[in-house]
Amino acid sequence: MPPSTQRPAGRHRGTRRTIGVMALVTALLGGLALAFVSSVSSPPTAEAKAKIKCKETTGTDDVDPLVHHNEPAQGSAHLHQFFGNNSFLSLPNPNTANYEDLVNGGTNCENPADTAGYWTPVLKNKSTGQVIPTMSFIAYYRSWDFKDFGEGVPFPADARLIGKKFNWTCGQNEAVAPQQSIPDCSMADGKPGSTLTAHIDFPSCWDGVKPSHSRDEVGDTTDNEHFAYRVKGACPPGFPIKTVALRETVMFQYTGKGDDVELSSDHEHGTTDGQSMHADFWNAWNQAGFESMVRNCINSSARFTTAACG
Repeated sequence: MPPSTQRPAGRHRGTRRTIGVMALVTALLGGLALAFVSSVSSPPTAEAKAKIKCKETTGTDDVDPLVHHNEPAQGSAHLHQFFGNNSFLSLPNPNTANYEDLVNGGTNCENPADTAGYWTPVLKNKSTGQVIPTMSFIAYYRSWDFKDFGEGVPFPADARLIGKKFNWTCGQNEAVAPQQSIPDCSMADGKPGSTLTAHIDFPSCWDGVKPSHSRDEVGDTTDNEHFAYRVKGACPPGFPIKTVALRETVMFQYTGKGDDVELSSDHEHGTTDGQSMHADFWNAWNQAGFESMVRNCINSSARFTTAACG
């Protein structure tokens, strides 16, 4: 050993014992501190959102009751799959549907008060044109800024919106980051939560102008001009009212590489690989039930229950 590192034998042994005791104490205190920090920083929390499940579509049709309102049905739009309100496809021409036709209709969703209409383009095989079935559909309602419990008023009755912000994932499989094109989901196991999944978000800022639609309107009856997405965590000028934030999530029975499927809307929009994904929402909720859900499941934790909020 070099002279500069030599120490008397007795002192060396004492130092080792002292260091050992100090290390043990430090470890014990560190463990206690870590346990304390963990207990105060990661409390168990409920999912502060309403989760409306609709397991199957009410059907498919090449119609769009919002964009092609009161127009002929045949071939008026790309093929859509409908969820929620089951009155649309029972009409001779679904494009003629009006709020009064829907608000007292039935629903294929678990919450009987949710008689809203939801629809999206279908996913189909590029070669055969065969529609890829959905595994499930969920409408998530959260506070306006997607945080836990917080602000957000219900959408006004008869609001008609198209959600244009979206991403694709392979469900809860973290190996695939959210993206704008259909991803390779060949590693997914096909179980619920592990299949090709689309998430479509709707604007949550409103200018306060209530929908006013006549039965005779023809063509595009969407209300998107009165709604806006958040910008840098705030509602943009002219849209001061914070509504709940709606996300439609569609899980498809598909675990392929993604290069053999496309959306029914892709060609119409001049794109490929699912980059034309969007979703429609027609607020035909039982409005009192909608208000109760928002109050109990989103605005405050005081009355939140999994049974009521999903």
